[in-house]
Amino acid sequence: MNDNSKMLLLLFIIGIFNLGLSFHNLYMNKEIHSANIEYRESIVPMQYVSANMVLSAYTNAKNETNEDNTNTAIMEDIVVGWSCAVSRDYMHWLGGRVYIKGYGVRYVNDLMNERYKKGIDICVGTKKEAKRIGRVENVKVVFLGR
Repeated sequence: MNDNSKMLLLLFIIGIFNLGLSFHNLYMNKEIHSANIEYRESIVPMQYVSANMVLSAYTNAKNETNEDNTNTAIMEDIVVGWSCAVSRDYMHWLGGRVYIKGYGVRYVNDLMNERYKKGIDICVGTKKEAKRIGRVENVKVVFLGR
């Protein structure tokens, strides 16, 4: 066997291994999404993770935030229409982006009060808009990564 044949054989073996790994990841991702495991990110790294969450909306008004209504949990400015907060059971999503079905892509840079679970709170411009959104159960949220 010459060097070119050895190289082709090696590339073929690597290709077959990668193909098998891709099918494995595809199967595992499908299985995990159907199992509704809360911390899927640690099981299947570098893949999109989704959850059904309770959606609500808030404004940057002092009575809707903590004492410091200009900074988020990661000490960034709140941006209306872009910033969102998650409940503490999803705090590992801080600094990442999420897609919220019906509301688009948002940036997770804040945390909700510790009394909330499986929740996401989007920042909107007016109290009227926040009241219009209200509280929406079972909204599909996909974590897109950092």
